[in-house]
Amino acid sequence: MIENLSRDKQVDSHRLSFIKLLPNILTIISLCCGMTAIKYTLDSQWENAVLAIIIAACFDALDGATARLLKATSRFGAELDSLADSVNFGIVPPITFYIWLKESTSNEFDLYYLGWSWVACTLFLSCCILRLARFNILDKSLAKKNLNTDFFLGVPSPAGAGLLLLPMVAKFVADRFDFDPQLNDSYFVVACSLWIVFVSVLMISTISTISFKKLRFKIHKRRATFILLFVMLLIAILLKEFWITVLIIQMLYLLSIPLFSIFSGAKS
Repeated sequence: MIENLSRDKQVDSHRLSFIKLLPNILTIISLCCGMTAIKYTLDSQWENAVLAIIIAACFDALDGATARLLKATSRFGAELDSLADSVNFGIVPPITFYIWLKESTSNEFDLYYLGWSWVACTLFLSCCILRLARFNILDKSLAKKNLNTDFFLGVPSPAGAGLLLLPMVAKFVADRFDFDPQLNDSYFVVACSLWIVFVSVLMISTISTISFKKLRFKIHKRRATFILLFVMLLIAILLKEFWITVLIIQMLYLLSIPLFSIFSGAKS
């Protein structure tokens, strides 16, 4: 009898419930969305490619939140999430952006500047990997010291990917209203290359940026109805004018970087 009980305990120790695996499943789904974005990129379906990256970012946010909620955090899950982030936000976005930029040019002279834009894309990947490595090290040290911070150091990789794709989203919005700014292709490629470098530097910088997963809101019961109505209105606007809403979110986040950095510096 005792031997059977001990054997059952050993078997149970090697089993994992579906609930414990759910965060890792969400991470795998996020990775599949990133790979799907490459497929859409090769087919020149730019809106679908960016949308797939956005969905990958949503699943990336869900896997961590789900792991904390279900108390299913693990070292394996953390490493899997980091590797998925390096693909979804370090490799896929610059490839999508570069191919989109290449197909936007119209003459051979712009190919010279495209070469420099590819250099900028490799810089973005390098900075993204360095950003993830630094985050993993800091996360371990904070966990050992039982410390927690209310902000990120530098722009996190999903937000960096979102900022990188801002020119593409702006172009989607311009096409929505049949607006053509008549920009010189060479100047446009150079401007986009500088934008990639700018976002890359933001990721490896030490400026304080907002951490949404660590925000805590206490809502009064009387205001709960208004909050729900606001969320419903936001979803309705998102469904009606998706790319305009995405562009507004990107701009608001970009504006929040200097404001939050100043606020956190004054608070400390």
